[in-house]
Amino acid sequence: MKKAFFYIILLLPQFTLAQTTDMYFDKGVELYNSKDFQGALDYFTKEIELNPQNINAYNYRGIIKGGLGDPNGAIADFSKEIAINPGAFLGYSNRANEKNNLHDYKGAIADCDQAIIINPKFDLAYNNRGNSKNNLGDYNSAITDFNKAIELNSKNDLAYNNRGNAKNGLGDFNGAVADFNKALELNPQLAEAYLNRGLSKNSLKDNYGAIADFTKAIELNPRLETAYTLRGITKSGLNDYNGAMADYNQAITINAKFKQAYENRGELKTKMGDFNSAGLDLSQAISLDPQYAEAYYNRAEAKIKLQDNDGAIADFTKAISIAPDFSPAYNDRGIVKAAMNDFSGAIADYSRSIELSPDLDMAYFNRGLARVNMRQRSEAIADFTKAISLNPDYKEAYYYRGALNVDAGNFNSVITDLNKAIGYNINLPVSYSLRGYAKFVLHYYDGAIADLTKTIELNPASDETYNLRAKIYFSQKNKNAACADWAKAATLGNKEAVFSLKQFCEKHKPAHPPGWVEWH
Repeated sequence: MKKAFFYIILLLPQFTLAQTTDMYFDKGVELYNSKDFQGALDYFTKEIELNPQNINAYNYRGIIKGGLGDPNGAIADFSKEIAINPGAFLGYSNRANEKNNLHDYKGAIADCDQAIIINPKFDLAYNNRGNSKNNLGDYNSAITDFNKAIELNSKNDLAYNNRGNAKNGLGDFNGAVADFNKALELNPQLAEAYLNRGLSKNSLKDNYGAIADFTKAIELNPRLETAYTLRGITKSGLNDYNGAMADYNQAITINAKFKQAYENRGELKTKMGDFNSAGLDLSQAISLDPQYAEAYYNRAEAKIKLQDNDGAIADFTKAISIAPDFSPAYNDRGIVKAAMNDFSGAIADYSRSIELSPDLDMAYFNRGLARVNMRQRSEAIADFTKAISLNPDYKEAYYYRGALNVDAGNFNSVITDLNKAIGYNINLPVSYSLRGYAKFVLHYYDGAIADLTKTIELNPASDETYNLRAKIYFSQKNKNAACADWAKAATLGNKEAVFSLKQFCEKHKPAHPPGWVEWH
C-alpha cells in the first residue's frame, strides 16, 4: 500500500511592535521576546483589562493563543483588534493564519485580501494568502502570491519555504529543493524548511538525503513530531522497520493525539506480522479522526491477514464512503471479494479502480484473474495485456496470459509469454509443462521433450507430463522411451497411459493365418 506525505507550512509570523509606556504591556513584550508565552499572556490580559482599546495587546495575545493551540481564542482577539481599528492589517493577516489552522481557507483568503487592500506592500499577507491557496491545491496562484512576497521582501525565508511547498504540490521537486535551500540560506534555523526539503528528496528517490533532512529538523526542534513520523515512513520504505518503529513511538510520545503516527505505526505492524496490535493502532487513529480514510484502509489490510474478510470489506467500504475516489480501496476490496468467490463484485470493484486510476497495472491484472474464474477468456487476456503494457516486468501477467493462450490456440504467443514467465521463475513446473505442450503442437519436438523433462525434474508426480512425453517419444519411433514414460504415468494413475501401455507396449506374438507371407 501507497503512503501520501503532507506539507508543513509555517503559520506564525512574529512582529516587533512599538512599545508603550504601560508597564503591563511592556512586561508582556519582554516575556514574549524571552519566549515565556504563558507569562506574556497574563500580562497582556491585564493590559487589556486596564486599557481595552490597546490593539497591540490584542494582537500579541492573539498570536500567543494561536501558538498555544487556541485558534478560536486567537481569532476572537484579532477580531477585537479589527473592530477597534478597521485598518489593522496585522489583525487581518494574523486572523487569516488562525482561520487557516481551522481549515477555513476561503475565510483566510478573504482576510488576507483585506490586509493587502489596506497595505499593498505587506509581504506577510501575500505569504499567508499563498499558504491558504496551497491548502486548497491552487498551487499556481499560491506561487504568484509567494513571488510577490519575495519581491516585496527578498529576505522573507517563509515565502521561499512556502513557495517550495507549492512546487512540491505541482511535482516540481527540484524547484522546491532550490527554494528550501534559499530559505535555509536566509534562516539556517528554520526546521520546517529541512522538513519540507526532506519531502522533496523523498519524491526524488533520495531517501537517505531525506532522512538527513528530517534528522536536522529534529535537531533544531526535538518536539517536531511530524519530522519523526516522516523519517519513520522513509525508514520503513528502506526496510529499517526497527528504526521506523522507534520514530513512530517518539512521535506518539510527543503528541499522544497525532493520528498519522498511529496510522503509520499500525501499517508498519501489519508489515511485521503483528496484526492484532496493528488493528489497535489503526483503531486509535480512527477514534482520533472518524473520517480518516487511510486508517480504515490499513485496518482492512490487517483484517485480511487475520482472515476477517467481512471485517475487511466493511473497512474498505467505509474508506470509500469517506473518499469516493480512493482507487486502491476499490482494488483491494475486489481482492477480498474474489477470495470469497464473489467474482462479479470483484470485477465491479476493479473496474471502478481502473476508472479512477487508468494506469494502475495491478487492477487490470486482478480483474483478469477474476475474469478467468468467470470463464471470460478473451476479456482476461485483454486485461493481462493491458497490465503488461503498463508494466513490462509484470511477470505474473505473462504467465496467466500464456496459460490462457493455450486454450485460445495461440501457441506461438504461449511460447513467447512463458519464456518471460520462466525467466522470472514463475510457477516453473506448469510454465515448463505448458510451453512443452505448445512446442509439441507446433512440432518442435526436441524443445518439447526438453521442457517436459524439466517439468518432471521439478514435479516428479506429474502423470500428464510423463504421458505427453511418451506420445512425443512414440511419434519419434523411440518406443522404449515412450513405453517407459507410459509405465511411469500408469503407476501415477493416468488412465490414458494404461490404455497406451496395453496397446503399444505389451509383448505378444501375432497370429498369422496359414500361408501368410510377410513382405519387407
